[in-house]
Amino acid sequence: MNMDQSLFGIIDKMGVMGQFIAFLIFILSVIAVYVFIERLLFFKMINKAKSDFMDKIKEMLAEGNLQGAKEYCSRYNSPVSRVVLKGIQRIGAPQRDVEMAMEKQIGIEIYRFEKGEGLLSLISKMAPMLGFIGTIAGVIQIFYTINATGDYNIESISGGLYVKMITSALGLFLGVLSFFFYFIVSTKIKNSIFKLDQASSQFMDILSMPTR
Repeated sequence: MNMDQSLFGIIDKMGVMGQFIAFLIFILSVIAVYVFIERLLFFKMINKAKSDFMDKIKEMLAEGNLQGAKEYCSRYNSPVSRVVLKGIQRIGAPQRDVEMAMEKQIGIEIYRFEKGEGLLSLISKMAPMLGFIGTIAGVIQIFYTINATGDYNIESISGGLYVKMITSALGLFLGVLSFFFYFIVSTKIKNSIFKLDQASSQFMDILSMPTR
């Protein structure tokens, strides 16, 4: 009970400005955690790739079974399969047209991959800045209290100190945490883009092989 009273007492002493900044940091932390978890689940879902996917596509195309290859890609429904499907749909066109169709689809998939990445980057930069604003607000509160009361004791200026220290700590913590989230998501994006490029390259190699 005393701990609760102490916590609420600290929050109360932070004043409206300190409470508002702390609330903003809390909201940003919820957003960062949500985006991070959503991206992890997204990449976990799309990376459930079958190791023999390209082998089956190669086998079907070698047999001239274009319809079967299209149906297999549609049924599989992953970023890699959608890129390969675009290539299959352009078979018979000049090689450059096939490559361009696949590159356009890769661009669409990359856009889906990068969803939320910019937001995590923004939060990692904004959070320490909010903490710094809290530091300034705390210093202002301290000097205002001293000027209004003429009292220099620690109890009278503790509210400003709470704002200064707590908002700075929260801002820095969220900045580090969201940057870590950003790094993990960015790494997964790069790995997924590599898989798309690899699949595109393998598909073009398959097209150069003679059919049975």
